[in-house]
Amino acid sequence: MPERSLGEWLRYLEQLHPVDIDLGLARVRIVAQRLQLLPYVPQVITVAGTNGKGSVVYSTECILRGHRKRTGRYTSPHLLSFNERIAVDGVPVSDDYIVRAFSAIDAAREEVTLTYFEFATLAAFWIFREELVDVAVMEVGLGGRLDAVNVVDSNLAVITAIDLDHQHWLGDSVDKIAPEKAAVARAGCPVILAETSYPETLFQTLAEIGATPLRSGKDWEWFQADGLRVRLKNEVEPKIVPVPDGLRPSNVAAAFQVSAELLGADFDGSTGAETLATLQVPARRQTLLVADREVILDVAHNPAAMNALVEYLQDHKVSGKTFAALGLMKDKDLTSMANALAIAVDGVCALAIPAIDRAADPEEVWQALDGAGIAIPQAEFTAESVWEQLLSGSEVGDRLVICGSFHSVAGIMSVLDIELSSPSS
Repeated sequence: MPERSLGEWLRYLEQLHPVDIDLGLARVRIVAQRLQLLPYVPQVITVAGTNGKGSVVYSTECILRGHRKRTGRYTSPHLLSFNERIAVDGVPVSDDYIVRAFSAIDAAREEVTLTYFEFATLAAFWIFREELVDVAVMEVGLGGRLDAVNVVDSNLAVITAIDLDHQHWLGDSVDKIAPEKAAVARAGCPVILAETSYPETLFQTLAEIGATPLRSGKDWEWFQADGLRVRLKNEVEPKIVPVPDGLRPSNVAAAFQVSAELLGADFDGSTGAETLATLQVPARRQTLLVADREVILDVAHNPAAMNALVEYLQDHKVSGKTFAALGLMKDKDLTSMANALAIAVDGVCALAIPAIDRAADPEEVWQALDGAGIAIPQAEFTAESVWEQLLSGSEVGDRLVICGSFHSVAGIMSVLDIELSSPSS
């Protein structure tokens, strides 16, 4: 029987398990053990939180590569191709490599069914082991305690901002969600806390685990004075750290402290700053110039992320008007996100997200925008028609913001023919 292509594998994985999201480690642990992935040999950094995880992962990996560490990077979801999820030394791996990993996992799982995300996570661990990476920097997909990434014990954990999202699975308050995130920590291992404020339930969980929290604003700190400055743990003088375009200073500062904690005496602040200065994270307030319009791509897909985007837009004014396109999943708070966006834009189109069951109906997104007084009348919701409408309805000097779900931003990126890094063999 001919080997499946990567596209055929992905279609197979979408149908393999009865539900898309099935939190729990029992099934994935069985397969990980059969693949001899446990205990895991490379060092592991696990990044959990509601928002900012991807920025911390990319920034940390960038600094570690600057220190000549061989890195594995795992993020989700992807924008344009599945390969983006699994990168070695900053370059997405090839279709062939992923297919080999999937084949190994499928053979080992036997009677055990796995979700699409669980297959992807095991593939990342398998590839990073095969590639003999020094450090695997892993983004948690949903929650932490029962997420597939948590099947491997991390040497160091990071927790970014915590807010309401995925309440159906994680709980209806930040007090309930925080312990789910904190459970990626391990006894005797450090946990970098990127924000200055967290629910008390997070600290209770870390204490029960026996992990060592390193708190921003207490054990280490960052502040802005002629740029970002970070005072690392056990140091007196702060270091000047560049902030890559579009990233929040708190997440960049956390990555700096993470790298210093992992590398110890080998950490060089100057090297870390130099490598960060070159970093561009896709679709995190990524700024382009298209047809003399400033275009911002941002995967602000929940209320907290939308508020952060609005703050960014208010802090970065343009001479003209600001128009936006928004596509979301149906489990999001459409009304609050539309109301937040209304503060910073002059009009918004709703974007359809085709072939995704969890996607919100674009008509419902448009109604929420209309309720906020910012809906642009539109006849179609496809990425092609929305982009054409934004372009024709704007002028030179205006700003166009594409935001919301990864899928909605990716749709416009495809229309604009934006390419990301090429896969490595």
